[in-house]
Amino acid sequence: MHDVVVLGGGPAGLAAAIALGARGRSVVVLERGRLGRPRVGETFGPEIEPLLATLGVLQAFRAEACVPFRGVRSAWGSAEITARSSIVDPLGEGFHVDRARFDAMLAGAAARNGVVLREETGVPTIEEAAGGFRVLSREGDEFSCRFLVDASGRGAPAGAVGSSARRWVACDRAIAIVGRMKVPAGRGVEPELLLETTEAGWWYVAPQPGQTLLFVLLTDADLGATTPRAEPIERFLQALERTHHVRALAEGCILEEPPRVVRADTGMLLPGRGARWCAVGDALVAGDPLAGDGVSRGFRSAIEAAADIDRALAEGAEVLPAPATDPAVFLAGHLDRRARYYSVETRFSEALFWKRRQAIDWQTEAITLDPRAMLQWDGREPDPHVMAPVESLLPPKALASVLDFLRSPRPAHEALAALQAAAPLGDRRLLVGLEGLVDLGILVPTG
Repeated sequence: MHDVVVLGGGPAGLAAAIALGARGRSVVVLERGRLGRPRVGETFGPEIEPLLATLGVLQAFRAEACVPFRGVRSAWGSAEITARSSIVDPLGEGFHVDRARFDAMLAGAAARNGVVLREETGVPTIEEAAGGFRVLSREGDEFSCRFLVDASGRGAPAGAVGSSARRWVACDRAIAIVGRMKVPAGRGVEPELLLETTEAGWWYVAPQPGQTLLFVLLTDADLGATTPRAEPIERFLQALERTHHVRALAEGCILEEPPRVVRADTGMLLPGRGARWCAVGDALVAGDPLAGDGVSRGFRSAIEAAADIDRALAEGAEVLPAPATDPAVFLAGHLDRRARYYSVETRFSEALFWKRRQAIDWQTEAITLDPRAMLQWDGREPDPHVMAPVESLLPPKALASVLDFLRSPRPAHEALAALQAAAPLGDRRLLVGLEGLVDLGILVPTG
């Protein structure tokens, strides 16, 4: 019987394990793959340093090879490059790191704190048991624990931890297509992040230790390829040809491996905590990659969760307190901030990727919908371009669920309740989105 089993060996999972191990708790980390595999989330702002210090790994981090993050060069809202130096940040410069080495550094710190790390366990089977959980790996290894930490990332794929009602609320369809390129010998690597927008999304290029560059395209899963069902390498190269600054940086570089596709959707897990379990990092709430704060946010949630679990173990409690920041409140605010940044780019306002992220001022938008009005969906799939503006307010699955709910006429107040159950992001935001569906003719008042 272990005190804690952590599902996931990324930064949030390892941070929780380090913090719990430092408190003398017995911890096992189960990583479904193998540490050292490529991961995104390789650019850190300077706010990462005090969190690394809290975990006791700052010196080990400084000893690792990394490239200073000294600013951003951006073609966002204009074809011309603008530069923002890290000197304007009161905390100074950040870091570009090799994520495989960074995760290995955290794993080493966890081991020194007595944490057991098991790799290639697959997606485990989780069963509630007396006083905790039984966790079975793909190979049949069994682990018993009093508390479970889910750090398995976006979409929380690690089974029904503590509740079959757990669900992931995805607020968009975003994916990242990632290619690592070797820079030609003799050519320097600038310690700056490059951003460039295109019709299908936006790119960033991050320098890496060892004369390599990471090229990442953020787009939607249903966009961006001129060839139907294009393989990632085709989609990546097709999109690269439509850039200017990114393509110039890629000239002469050699792909080290085929590009890969990873999830990049903004969303949250509901519920995020329960009896003897909690989620941390991107498994709890994931922001838009543009924010660049996923690892530091994951560290904060992991450090907080570790303290709460340690206290619960000491007191014999089963239920953890609510997190200091409500994930739904964070996510609603994050979506508003994202909308402001995306609204700066107006050149592609008719492109579907950007229409889905255009800001709607839901806080001041007039609401005239009668709560008793009967609403119905006629069953015809809406044109994605017609639907797009409402998606900045209503997550795609919430949209789908309310449309299905309204195959038969229902009062508007019941439709809003269905939205609230699917995506609790604030009543007014959802109500403006519902009225938007009526204004766009997707929902039809009847009776």
